[in-house]
Amino acid sequence: MLGRTAELERIATLLRRADLVGVVLAGEAGVGKSSLLHAVAERAQHEGFAVVRLFGSRATSTLPLCAFSSLLDSGPTGLSVEGFVSVRRALTEIGGSRPLLIAIDDAHLLDDASAVLVSQLARELAAFVVCSVRSGEPSPEAISLLWVQGAAQMITIGPLPRLLAGEIAGQVLGGPVTSDLEAELWRRTAGNPLFVRELALGSLASGALKRVDGVWTQVATLVASSALVDLVAHRFAALTDLERQTMCAVALAEPAGVGLIEAVADGDALIGLEEAGLVAVTQDRRRLVVRLAHPVYGEVVRAQTSQLRARRIRRALADAVESFGARRHDDVLSMATWRLDCGDVDAAQFAAAAFDAVRRHDVDLAERLATAAHDNDPGEFAARALAMTRHLLGRHHEAVAVLEAPLAAETAGSAEWARLAILDGLVRARGIGDYPGATARLSGIAAADTTPRTKRRAEAMIALIELLQGDADAGRRRADALVGTGAGEAEAFTALVGATSAGGRPAAALAIADSFLAAHAGVEVDPRSLFPDFHWVAMLDAGMLDAMGTEVAGAWEQASDLSDRHRQARAALAMGHLLLDRGQATSARTWFETAAGFSRLTGERFGERWALSGRLLAAAQLGDVADAEAAVTELESIPSHPAAFFETYGRRGQAWLAAAQGEPIRARQLLVTVIDELLASGCLSHAVRSSLDLARLGDPTGAMSRLAAIESRLDGPALPAFVAFARALASSSADGLTAATDALSTLGYAALAAEAASAARDALARQGRARDASGLARRAVELFAQTEGGTTPMFTVIESTVPLTRREREVAGLVAAGRTSREVADACFLSVRTVETHLARIYDKLGVRTRGELAAAMSSMTVGQVA
Repeated sequence: MLGRTAELERIATLLRRADLVGVVLAGEAGVGKSSLLHAVAERAQHEGFAVVRLFGSRATSTLPLCAFSSLLDSGPTGLSVEGFVSVRRALTEIGGSRPLLIAIDDAHLLDDASAVLVSQLARELAAFVVCSVRSGEPSPEAISLLWVQGAAQMITIGPLPRLLAGEIAGQVLGGPVTSDLEAELWRRTAGNPLFVRELALGSLASGALKRVDGVWTQVATLVASSALVDLVAHRFAALTDLERQTMCAVALAEPAGVGLIEAVADGDALIGLEEAGLVAVTQDRRRLVVRLAHPVYGEVVRAQTSQLRARRIRRALADAVESFGARRHDDVLSMATWRLDCGDVDAAQFAAAAFDAVRRHDVDLAERLATAAHDNDPGEFAARALAMTRHLLGRHHEAVAVLEAPLAAETAGSAEWARLAILDGLVRARGIGDYPGATARLSGIAAADTTPRTKRRAEAMIALIELLQGDADAGRRRADALVGTGAGEAEAFTALVGATSAGGRPAAALAIADSFLAAHAGVEVDPRSLFPDFHWVAMLDAGMLDAMGTEVAGAWEQASDLSDRHRQARAALAMGHLLLDRGQATSARTWFETAAGFSRLTGERFGERWALSGRLLAAAQLGDVADAEAAVTELESIPSHPAAFFETYGRRGQAWLAAAQGEPIRARQLLVTVIDELLASGCLSHAVRSSLDLARLGDPTGAMSRLAAIESRLDGPALPAFVAFARALASSSADGLTAATDALSTLGYAALAAEAASAARDALARQGRARDASGLARRAVELFAQTEGGTTPMFTVIESTVPLTRREREVAGLVAAGRTSREVADACFLSVRTVETHLARIYDKLGVRTRGELAAAMSSMTVGQVA
């Protein structure tokens, strides 16, 4: 009944309608009509109906009153009056004083006599009829007239939406499925619940599904179960040989023009298939396009087609398209795919088709085409195609190896050499993480006698490498010079947007991005480039959380529909950081885990590192020490990467983990080191965030000593708001903290705003402004309720009596966590006697006498628990 609650409730309402005699459930096979009918019958019986269940069958559709055979006396049967009377008498006895409901599954297969009797009973109001019929198949006239004449209401039972289809697969497999697998199941079954179930079971049995970290993922082509093949093949039983051959042609070519199918198969047979509802013909501009009526039909037809027949049809399809002149943009890919399966290799055509397949996000097909092309002719074009596909599959060292020979063979500076060299630099930088090697290769391009555009692309890629290495100033200078001299390439603007945002000016970065998008209006930016990613970084630093959320959600949905795992990994990473900023640390951690999983699948170990860094930061801010430590262990198992820009998240996570482990001094020391390095390299946005961490973890004065020098260089609303919060913490300014609460809340930083409100409450209480303090306490509770946890150990405590000082708070938190006085003294660089003095004051202020009572008091005083 998954996803059918609305239909069930609607039918329950119709049962009480005096103007209706029945309900008809219509839908294709496997959509869930029978399950819904059963649920309706169970509910009606529970509500006082007497229920009679009947079943139609193709085998008995010519036997009079066969559906009611269990109710007939042993006497006269068939169309005799006695037979009708016998059934009516039996129904009366079953009903007694209760209303009667007749539930009929597959009513389109009822014999005529049973159909007439059902219709009579309904029209005489002797029974309410609920029946299921299969769409596209004729029903007995007596049944069809019930809804045609309005006596019964028809409800069409459609396929399930994608998320519910994924949930069905999860229930069948006994665990959640990846969004990639969910999308593939949806694509292959169009949301038919039975088809989803059988495709999942068949794929499980074939080994096409594997459980990775508790989540089912696809590792090979999905395979339909024998039950699903038998079910669908039953629909093809009455087809002629010509119709079967035409079905094969459609299955191997879909979606295809009607003219193409007519060129390789029988046109009259195609008409018959359309009239039987087995193929669908739609208008696409000036062309009629034909495809099978349901994706699963193609699965079954292709599975039942012999290899030799399929080979002959594919060759005929390729020859036909070639004879037409391959006019359509997807014709080259179609021809190459058909010829690949026939073994007819054309190296140039296959290499071009491989790039088309990459653009369509079918990297596995691209790799097959490129390998065949390269094996046939290992020239520059085929080498580029093969290197690109292996890079996208995570086989980066293999990609570089493929490029070695053609790079050495081509003349330095030639167009062919430049294309190979650009790709080599890309793979070394983004794939292997060999920044020195990539920079050397790209510098060679910039110095070579090649085209100005190629030189600009190489320079822009170097600028990106400088930024990713953490040198935002160098990257910005190089990118600024390129754009300033008229460069219009996406790489140059990507570097400039990223470096400008990293330099503390996200608003300026967004203006640059807008100028690029305006100049390329109507042209979609290549999603494989880093432009969308650095655009999101700028939006995040500018505090445009809502707009960024919309963009990232759209990118995630599009990538999922295309099964683009690379894009899914990057969108999931961006969503994790967005939610972490919003204070949704638990959801953020889930998205980081998703990003890590997709990066692992594509072989992008650096992407996996950055996702694990986000998970570490989220877990540590949640106080989940065990998960944070597990993330550290996983990070240590992955080779380090020179992209210091993203490694910052992991280093911040290490500091938060130290705080969660009860080592605040070490946490602050780690942050100070990170901040100083970021300031030296011009990565001011990261420096501001890390400085705010330092302030939240107990050293706002140290944070402001570093932020004061760069404050005037920041733009946008978010970064200055972070600085203002740190300044208010350093000065314990009640007014400043209240203003910070307002600013952060308006921008959507609920967790930070809750902390600011908590600290404002403390400051107001110390000033004796009890009424104002109470108001801020309530506001802290409201803001904290918008988050999923992740409170700061230093600034989330709201005392119900006299507020504690910052040092007292620190000592109280460590003692409440079970530390001895000696351990607290060592962690805070205090003497044991000083710790005991602080404890005595804390006991007095909180009215407790033991460490156990202190732990309970501290637990009851968090923002999330204040009444």
